[in-house]
Amino acid sequence: MGSPVEVSRTTFRIILVALLVISGAFAAWSWLRPYEWSADAKADCVITGAQLVHDHSYYWLNLQLVVSDGQQHDLQKPIRLVLSDGRKLQAADTTLEGNEQKNIRKIWLKFWLHERDLTGPLHLQVNEGTLSVRSGRGIPKLRPDGSRYFVTHRW
Repeated sequence: MGSPVEVSRTTFRIILVALLVISGAFAAWSWLRPYEWSADAKADCVITGAQLVHDHSYYWLNLQLVVSDGQQHDLQKPIRLVLSDGRKLQAADTTLEGNEQKNIRKIWLKFWLHERDLTGPLHLQVNEGTLSVRSGRGIPKLRPDGSRYFVTHRW
């Protein structure tokens, strides 16, 4: 009869700390990575998050943008969501943080979408650039409450 393998307390603690460090590093990487690795610098903004909310037979797409350091958002140029079929939509609601004349730091946009609008990739035209909102196809799986928050364009 063999005896069970005994693990010393020190070895057990080392293994536990190593697993905690690895899981903490993975959690930090998944939340701190950029929404899009090679965002278009001409957009002067980056997307930091997207939320999709199911509302009866439609969807609300909420986007949060942060204006890049040293850049300014041009209020004269419209922001448009470009659907996979080429149609362009304007936001149903826009909220700005900062001085509207020249120091806008954050932009929140809400788009009202039909189910057919979520069949393919979505892009956002901002200033002179284009940002990737979504690179996936089909309607993503949502939580039981009918919403989901995305921190990358791969949904």
